[in-house]
Amino acid sequence: MKLLIERKPRTAAGFFVLKALFVFAAIFFAAESLWAQAEGAGPSLERVSAALAKNKVTRGNFVLERTAANKSRALKSSGEFVIASDYGIIWKTEKPIKSVQAAAKNFTVAETASGKRTKIDGSQNPVYLQMALLTSALWSGDLEAVQAAAEINFRSDENSWTLELFPKDQAVQMALEKIVVEGSWKPAVAGQPLAAATSLCLRLKGGNAACYYMSGHKYDLPLTPAELSYFD
Repeated sequence: MKLLIERKPRTAAGFFVLKALFVFAAIFFAAESLWAQAEGAGPSLERVSAALAKNKVTRGNFVLERTAANKSRALKSSGEFVIASDYGIIWKTEKPIKSVQAAAKNFTVAETASGKRTKIDGSQNPVYLQMALLTSALWSGDLEAVQAAAEINFRSDENSWTLELFPKDQAVQMALEKIVVEGSWKPAVAGQPLAAATSLCLRLKGGNAACYYMSGHKYDLPLTPAELSYFD
């Protein structure tokens, strides 16, 4: 015996319900698509700063290129860098001549190959002081300090970010046009996002520039007593 199912004609109400379901599905899938795009979009400055701040000490290698507006060739040097969010930044130049430049929050230290150190008050070296202030604030997650010291222009994509910092201090503005920090971004590394600065450029007035290109990042190795001595 065959079982017959009577197919009732669609009413206006039934058609309205069906149409509403199609509209809801379209909106839902559109929202899902937008959410996926947002997830794949670049990170915010807050996320980058928070990721940088997870590492109290960042080490690596650098190549410094100094360019002048009236010269076609760049002067290059290389060595190792140390960024300590609680203290400042150290550039240990190995080639062509050994030297050390350390920038604390209120002063800078220059050390020659012979080990002679010169401590300079920050007011006499406003460019490096600004670099130390903004770097330590960015790496410690203190964006309020960054915003207080500089106008910010930030942009990012899925794998990289760029931060332009325009100093507000008039004394600094006389020598420094802006600081540009560029970096990489990995949304999930061992469950945590990873941000790393790959270059830091000081764009000086008159077209001169000093750009540090950084690589080989290592994290959270504590400062040695010799390194701490630069910040005494």
